Amino acid sequence: MNIKKEKVRDVKVVGTGREISGYEIVGCEFNGCVISQFDDPGMGLIVRDLTAERTAVKRCVVHGVRFDSVLIDGLTTSSLLHLSGCVFKNVTLRGRIGQLMTAPPSATLPETAQSALVQGIVDFYADVDWALDISDAEFADADFYYVPGTLVRRDPETQFLLRRDLLDGVDLGDVSPYVEIAVSRFDTTPFDSIVAVAPRRAKYFKEALAGFQELRKRGLAE
Repeated sequence: MNIKKEKVRDVKVVGTGREISGYEIVGCEFNGCVISQFDDPGMGLIVRDLTAERTAVKRCVVHGVRFDSVLIDGLTTSSLLHLSGCVFKNVTLRGRIGQLMTAPPSATLPETAQSALVQGIVDFYADVDWALDISDAEFADADFYYVPGTLVRRDPETQFLLRRDLLDGVDLGDVSPYVEIAVSRFDTTPFDSIVAVAPRRAKYFKEALAGFQELRKRGLAE
């Protein structure tokens, strides 16, 4: 199904056992939309076999979604878009991408529900060949600490693989605040590796890049 140059407003897809698939989306804007589920660690709310080009997202909520075989080519965000409690298999982001963060399940959920979702996310990646390909994306801001770094295809010039075992207990000394934030993500993520991004379209790109390059020189980043 092709959708071109449409403005989609306040559409909500809530609950597990649903699948959105087979769409080709071009030049559309999504405003105030929700796609979420909060109680299925099997990640049964699925977006699959979808491509989206030159898409804009405003005030949208995304939680507990499984993205499978998805291509996003150009994405504008009005603010930081949180992909909370989501999982990814063969998802490609390329072109100019706005502010994006993968994050844990919602902290407002009961502790048992949070724990079940986290375990479901960890279990999901045990059978994934690669999760994300961000190697051809230029981000305004990006944080992918809730995806296993070893499953991310990346541009090694600006996207750095960090490993928990190399950084655990290391005195970083006086480092860039962007490096400090990235390393601190190991306190939150269940994964032993993450990818830290120096976003090419951010005002702080050069400072972040220099910080991660220094970490690499010390043998603490790949």
